[in-house]
Amino acid sequence: MEEQWLLKAKFVAFNLTISAFVFVLYAQGWLDRVLTGHIAVATAIIGIVFIVGLVMSAYRVWKIGGELDKAKLGGGRLMKVESERALEIRLFSRISHLQHIANALGMLGLIGTAWGFSLFAANITPDMVGNAASAGAMVTTLASGLGVAIYATMLGGALCLWTTCNLQLLRGATASLCALIMDEAHARSRLAPRAGTPDFAVPQAAPYGALRGEATP
Repeated sequence: MEEQWLLKAKFVAFNLTISAFVFVLYAQGWLDRVLTGHIAVATAIIGIVFIVGLVMSAYRVWKIGGELDKAKLGGGRLMKVESERALEIRLFSRISHLQHIANALGMLGLIGTAWGFSLFAANITPDMVGNAASAGAMVTTLASGLGVAIYATMLGGALCLWTTCNLQLLRGATASLCALIMDEAHARSRLAPRAGTPDFAVPQAAPYGALRGEATP
């Protein structure tokens, strides 16, 4: 039970700390630029993907915590797995989708970067380049496109790092669960009688008369 609550406490403490830091940034107005304008669309998409990953991480933390508790008591469905490699694949495959979500967040940040540069390139015409009077509008368009590119990259990278930290926490707990189950399985195999061992009967002593050559009744 201690291991189960320790895993949950680590997860909750880490995510609450980062959430409090994000709230402070929002209260200071430092996140206003990612919530308005063209970047707001990228922020919404990246934020939805991150929330999905966070919910999945919380679910896996609670499930792995329960399996740790059952394994310590000598029970659980996974205690019946005989192959070590099969057990390892089975456990780690349950959290592999979180790695895909972390990678998706990083890729969405890069897509936002390309989108920001495309906004700048799409709004610049040859007439604006050769006209000195439109220099101010061109600079504004450039700043807007670069802002989308930079903020999308920063947002995707930050949320990718957040998700990766939760994934590393789950990997450590999964490795502990796998080791605990296999140690328990090896301990049981050492204590259990070996199947197929022939039973050798203890030879009985020959009667005294038979040793003297006399007939025995």
